[in-house]
Amino acid sequence: MKILLVDVGAGTQDLLLPIEGKSYENWVKAVLPSPTAKLAKAVDGWKGSVIRFNGYTMGGGPLKKAVLRFISRGGRVVATLPAAKSFSDDPNELKEWGIEVVESLPEADFTLTDLEFDLYRALFEMAGVEGGGFILGVACQDHGFEEGQSDRVTRFNCLRELLEEERRPEKLVYRGPTGKFSRFDSILEQLKERGVEGFVMDSKLAAVAGVLQVAREQGVKSFLCLDCGNGHTLAAAVKDGVICALFEHHTRMLGADKLKNFMVKLLKGELSFEEVFNDGGHGAVCFEPVEPEKVYLVGPNRKKFKELGEYAYPLGDAMLFGCAGLVEASRSLHFIS
Repeated sequence: MKILLVDVGAGTQDLLLPIEGKSYENWVKAVLPSPTAKLAKAVDGWKGSVIRFNGYTMGGGPLKKAVLRFISRGGRVVATLPAAKSFSDDPNELKEWGIEVVESLPEADFTLTDLEFDLYRALFEMAGVEGGGFILGVACQDHGFEEGQSDRVTRFNCLRELLEEERRPEKLVYRGPTGKFSRFDSILEQLKERGVEGFVMDSKLAAVAGVLQVAREQGVKSFLCLDCGNGHTLAAAVKDGVICALFEHHTRMLGADKLKNFMVKLLKGELSFEEVFNDGGHGAVCFEPVEPEKVYLVGPNRKKFKELGEYAYPLGDAMLFGCAGLVEASRSLHFIS
């Protein structure tokens, strides 16, 4: 059965269709606007005084900002609870913003989802791949939610708990409900409803798994992965295929010197959760020190930190580091060879 891998970001969704019997250079690839970016553009151009949302919980990002801009212009927003969670999991925050949450909304102006099955079918058709069933692997990001707790704490607690159970990045996938991440659970719910087999992976951990693919090709046993995203930067120290230390911060709050200082402490196993969190980041966890042979950079803001390492090109492409991680995860799940 064929498999489609989709890395859903704030600006783009990167799609990869592995083709059996062909090298990865000849696999089908596409980099397209993300669902949240397309919806944000539609909301910004909306001429009515009311917008109604139903559907599923999806990535907020640009869409959330567009919705808040619409409200600031005097617009009214009505949404079902799953759709409203795309903007915030916190009901008090939704109320404060003026978003009206209703039980059901049979007719809506926009139906929210991260998954665009019509697009996937079109990609199969353009690639000349037969229709029918397929496996779907998805990478995206979710902060999680616990009432009364900073989402920075919630997200990092979940990351640490995940790593305490399994530290091989390609194994860090979700196949059943998490109970903590509404976006991940929404995607898994949609797969179940459609009878599609698949999995979800945190996009930052997918990036680490993708860089691991590069390291293995180059014969590198220990390395530091820097995923320099638009919103977050994650650094992960890896040795013999295992994550040994990790921290996550907000990209806008980092300069090269600050990031280097955090990197040095991380590699020594001396960077604490409190130091990163108190600086406005998410946190850090260290299991053991690492002496890296290389520092690899990926992500849309890698140029900002180019002096700290070398660019990595998983699957030979600067954009496909998340999809490369999904490939490694798919191999660990025996979906592809």
